Amino acid sequence: MVFQHKLSSLFFSAIVAILLLLLLVIYSYAVPLINQQSYASERNASRLVLNNVSDMANNIEQHLTTYKNDAINAHKRNLIAVIELAQSYIETSLASALHQQLSREQALQQVYAGLRDLSYGNGSYIWLADKNARILSHPDPLFDGVDASTLSGSQGPFLLPDMIDEAQQQGDGFYQYPWRKHGEHHDNDKLSYIKYLPQWGLFIGSGVNIADIEQEVASRRQQVIGQLRQTIEQIVIAKTGYLFIFNKQGDMLLHPNANIEATNALALKNPLSGQPILQELMAVADTGNELTYKWDRPTDPNNYSYDKLSLVRYLDGLGWYLCSSVYVDELQASGELLSQRILTLGLFALGVAIMLVYFFARWVTRPISLLAQQALRVRQGDLTVNSGITRADELGVLGRAFDSMVLQLRHNITNLDQQVASRTQALHASNQQLQQAIETTQQTQMQLIHAQRMHAVGQLAGGLAHDFNNILTIILGNLTAAEQRYANHAELLTRLRPAIRASRRGNDITTRLLAFSRGQSLSPLRLDVTELMNETIELFRGSLASTIAIQTQFVAPLHAYVDPNQLENCLINLLLNAKDAMPKGGIIHLRGDRQRISDGEVYDEAVRPGQYIVITLQDTGSGFDNTSIDMACEPFYTTKSAGKGAGLGLSMVFGFVKQSAGYIKFANADCGGALVSILLPICLSGDQSAAAMPVTGVTTELAADVTTDIAAGATTGIAGRATALAPSASANCAKANRQADKLILLVEDDADVRTVLREQLIALGYQIIEAADSDEAVTLIAALSPLYGLVTDVNMPGAKDGVELAGYFQHLSPKSPVVVMSADNITAQRSLPASWTFLAKPFLASDLANALANAS
Repeated sequence: MVFQHKLSSLFFSAIVAILLLLLLVIYSYAVPLINQQSYASERNASRLVLNNVSDMANNIEQHLTTYKNDAINAHKRNLIAVIELAQSYIETSLASALHQQLSREQALQQVYAGLRDLSYGNGSYIWLADKNARILSHPDPLFDGVDASTLSGSQGPFLLPDMIDEAQQQGDGFYQYPWRKHGEHHDNDKLSYIKYLPQWGLFIGSGVNIADIEQEVASRRQQVIGQLRQTIEQIVIAKTGYLFIFNKQGDMLLHPNANIEATNALALKNPLSGQPILQELMAVADTGNELTYKWDRPTDPNNYSYDKLSLVRYLDGLGWYLCSSVYVDELQASGELLSQRILTLGLFALGVAIMLVYFFARWVTRPISLLAQQALRVRQGDLTVNSGITRADELGVLGRAFDSMVLQLRHNITNLDQQVASRTQALHASNQQLQQAIETTQQTQMQLIHAQRMHAVGQLAGGLAHDFNNILTIILGNLTAAEQRYANHAELLTRLRPAIRASRRGNDITTRLLAFSRGQSLSPLRLDVTELMNETIELFRGSLASTIAIQTQFVAPLHAYVDPNQLENCLINLLLNAKDAMPKGGIIHLRGDRQRISDGEVYDEAVRPGQYIVITLQDTGSGFDNTSIDMACEPFYTTKSAGKGAGLGLSMVFGFVKQSAGYIKFANADCGGALVSILLPICLSGDQSAAAMPVTGVTTELAADVTTDIAAGATTGIAGRATALAPSASANCAKANRQADKLILLVEDDADVRTVLREQLIALGYQIIEAADSDEAVTLIAALSPLYGLVTDVNMPGAKDGVELAGYFQHLSPKSPVVVMSADNITAQRSLPASWTFLAKPFLASDLANALANAS
């Protein structure tokens, strides 16, 4: 069985646990999202259906309006055609009558009589009148031969005389007026076309009743509304959701429930609010908001406990309210079904994966178990074993190698026994001499090994910090560019800003690695160490529990040439470690004094003889164990539990002390607790060069995991004295924009970093030309001189590094701005000219804008 072997059980359990965790994560992440998206999709589908039907209804109203206008225009064209035919009839009839030698009056009477009998369409006719508004021909005896100026209707005098006067002045045209339809006894709106025939002094006209046109439109309206009703009756939302229509009076015009349709539904109440449900639906019409209420189901009548959603649109042209109604649980049903299927598929896949893992573990671990048994026999002295594994894969190679190794070991042991026997006697004589020499040099060797290890770890940390700073430059540059470009995208910003903060946290870690590798930039000055320690203690007391006391003993004054910010950080790191070592309380002793160190004194390495300031910190905690003393300064080593510390505090202290030409020692006090001693070269009166080389650059900030323990409000210290206000990024960006015609040479060997910097410089308004190494840059400087400015990295391929390239450029263009970048701050220790500006990677676009503005 696979589970008889510890390796198999461990491997199988680990894979199964990973699969279960993966399934749990996927399910817990995907299912709520699927349910949410499915619900939103179904909800939007309901909204879309309602919007489509609403648009359809509005289109119907627009179509009817267009239809009415088209009908009126068609009748106008018909009236014009009828009048033209009647005019042709009059001309023909008069010509025929005159040909028959009838008098003009007789001819006109024949025409009048003929027109009285002429009708067309739905009872439409033609009438004639003279200039005095006397009606000469009309099919209705009530009006035939009557003076129109004496006629009046229910709305007052008829307007025929006014229309005749206007037609005489302006010519033919259309007129709308009230008129009594032939055979009726009430007035209706009528649309007439009147034309003046000056050769006979006649006015001829014909019209159509507006009511006839309205009847045509009404008939058309009923047809399209009937089609709309059929469409709505066929729509189903979700499973049982539907659309219904009611008017302002509460009449239910269309509803799938026969008990509600064609009734007045104002009496129906919302169970949640007690108000008429139709009034609440009217209130949310066209607001985009949905009404949530309780209602019953067709399968469970009169049980008003089911959640429903309704969205309402008001159809202004029809005077209707179009409403959707759908149960909430039906909107959620598809998401729940999909979630169940995902869980089923996930469990099935998990079962298949577990089976595959079982057989794979059995296939892999059986030969390994066999090799382990054979190795145990070899350990017990049996050198005749043979694994017998003949597989063609890597385990077969391992088995054959094991067999060959055992065979070779058997031959070697035989030869070794012979050699040991011959040399034992000779070695015994020299053993005592070697023992004494080993004891004498052991301590020196251990110190040398420790120093070499710390040096190697420092080089590794510095290299890692350099590479990570380049990487962080790319990440931070792109993230901040995305943040600026999508400043109005709230959802994207919620993901960008944590990434930006994490990038800056990564920058803090690389800064502390640089501190350990002695690659940080310092700002040393002649400092009274006693005063700084007193101020640091006052700063730190507020974060201590009442069970911890600090006792100090300082000799004043104690002057050293160091960076005050880093010395303050160093003391706070040591105080925090002492506090953490005494969870139940205790005493911290901090002392400062002068001491002359003679030859032979050893701290982390042999101390150069001379006058020093010695700072000692002792606590009453548990002290160091043997491993902690040896590894206390190594990066990321910590004895604290997870989340309590990054393991960079003492490594920063070590890097600062060594960079300041000092020494450090860790030990346990005789009375218990840890004892840390630091030596810093003393600065005599007027001496400012005894301990550290001059550096430029920005001051490293206190690490985030140190300042979290400082009491609220105690956020300023010695570092505050050397702080200077830099120009605002916005002012520098504005200045850069005014330099849009300036060409800057960008030199960076990393293509991704160069891309980020190019985009930042272009965003600042500069013209950019790029180079990937110093040789290409030298060629461009010579070809394009004079350039406006230079932005260059320090470490790059080519005959020159960045500092040498900058010197060559400034020699050719003394007044051009120069910005030098580095990922490890080593450049800051090369005494750059004051006219140059140094930037430590990673940095923001605003930092680059400040640097260019300051360099200009």
